Amino acid sequence: MEESTKSRIHQIEIIAAVVLLFVGIVSFFPNPGITGYVSVESRKQRIDLTIANSQSYILTTNSEEPFSLTSLKFSGEVIGEGIAKAYIATKEQNILIYSNVVKGEEGIGSVTGMEGITGNVVGVDPELEADSLIIEHLENIEGEIGVIREGETIIKGNFENSCVDSCFIEMLLNKDIGYQLLFYVEVGTVLNINEISYTIRKD
Repeated sequence: MEESTKSRIHQIEIIAAVVLLFVGIVSFFPNPGITGYVSVESRKQRIDLTIANSQSYILTTNSEEPFSLTSLKFSGEVIGEGIAKAYIATKEQNILIYSNVVKGEEGIGSVTGMEGITGNVVGVDPELEADSLIIEHLENIEGEIGVIREGETIIKGNFENSCVDSCFIEMLLNKDIGYQLLFYVEVGTVLNINEISYTIRKD
């Protein structure tokens, strides 16, 4: 009888502890729900850039509402034996999107960047979507293309979804905010960009 009473008291203590824990959680979080969820959209746009010498372009959008560009990837082809590089420029730094200079056989991964795009990928017509990206030519430029160091090699041919340092970025865009795209191409080499893939976040 005494053991039965002890067991009953123990059960009551456990139930009381659970109830107190529940009350405590409700008190601290009166409006429970999922917080911090951010909608990220993945996009692809067909473009036609043929770059046979070092040039700069402006990257912008027609969107009135600001949004964040959270990744930028290039697909295309390199023709020729020279160096070809592409950057997106901020006030602080030039962020490398593509380079055909790689370290030995390890280069394939760094040239192609991430293997694919996650999320809902949609084809975008820049004339229909206000938040599509717009790329317009600015001017020919000069700059340090770089040299091939020991252990490095040049890769030519097709590349896909290259985002060496631009796989994860945070750049605010609207019709009044733009960024330079810098293309450094060695004489005798042609860089074709035929598709851009990117993600945007609307806060």
